[in-house]
Amino acid sequence: MKVTIIIPIYNVAPFVADCIHSVMCQTWQEPLECILVDDCGTDDSMTVVERTLQDYQGPVDFRIVRHEHNRGLSAARNTGLDNATGDYVYFLDSDDEITPDCIEALAAPIATVSYDLTVGDYRLEGSGMQKIPLRLSDGTVLQGQEVLKAYRQQDWYVMSVNKLYRRSFLNDCRLRFREGILHEDELWSFEIACMAQSLAAVGAETYIYKLREGSITVRAFSPRRAESLNIILKEMYDFAVSHGLRGNADVHHIIQNFRISCLNRVAREAPSLFRDYYREQRKMMGSSWSESCRIDGCDLKKQVRDLHALLPQSLAVPYLHLMLKYYNSKL
Repeated sequence: MKVTIIIPIYNVAPFVADCIHSVMCQTWQEPLECILVDDCGTDDSMTVVERTLQDYQGPVDFRIVRHEHNRGLSAARNTGLDNATGDYVYFLDSDDEITPDCIEALAAPIATVSYDLTVGDYRLEGSGMQKIPLRLSDGTVLQGQEVLKAYRQQDWYVMSVNKLYRRSFLNDCRLRFREGILHEDELWSFEIACMAQSLAAVGAETYIYKLREGSITVRAFSPRRAESLNIILKEMYDFAVSHGLRGNADVHHIIQNFRISCLNRVAREAPSLFRDYYREQRKMMGSSWSESCRIDGCDLKKQVRDLHALLPQSLAVPYLHLMLKYYNSKL
């Protein structure tokens, strides 16, 4: 079995050598290729990359694929996917590292069974941010609808990294990252959860996720972030419609919970954008109250969550402010 590691490279000169060295140190004994995608940064990241690879004589097949101009993280990952030759692919961010046994540990469950993806745990460094854990115990195997249900319950995390994906599964389902947005992992993992029919969990921490000042994860909220979140919400909705999943309760609740989570973030971090942001949501999705009632049945908590869709916007906005204030008081 061959594995492809995909590493987008953009303005990471101080960190990329450590990232590459962590790939060089893998204990995995089967074929391993690593595609480094040059996304045309403005620092000397690629000089560091080339210097790091210059004298390497090990078993990993390193390849550099270059963009003609900067296209963003999603496009770089897609370029890596389009050039991959492995049976499974693995995404690694260029300012993070993987443990020496990362690929070996994640590939162990698929030695005899071909799962659509395997998921490992990770270690968070460099921030006081709370870790979103892998809640599936080591050796857990999910099949069919269990994969989506576990995602809705947040048993496995949104980040696209630290997962082995069966490449034929991604290609057969035409799964690629949405280009030109922030928070692309939210949409990617939603689509993966909807389409995957099998998942195996590995309890070991196989990824070292490093949060640094100025990284996109810790950067202040902005109008572009708000716009990206609404684009993701619309893409989720359209994906559910095109794949006949609008009546699926897990899909419905993932979309509605994401919608409220986005509204909550805008209300807390960019309150001046809230009214226009919500207006755009209403325009994209319309009213979903009748659908929510049909799916939620007698679940009062979920009906309260979605009641804003029944109200005119002039009443929905103050209702949402009150609901979100109550919600945050319970956190």
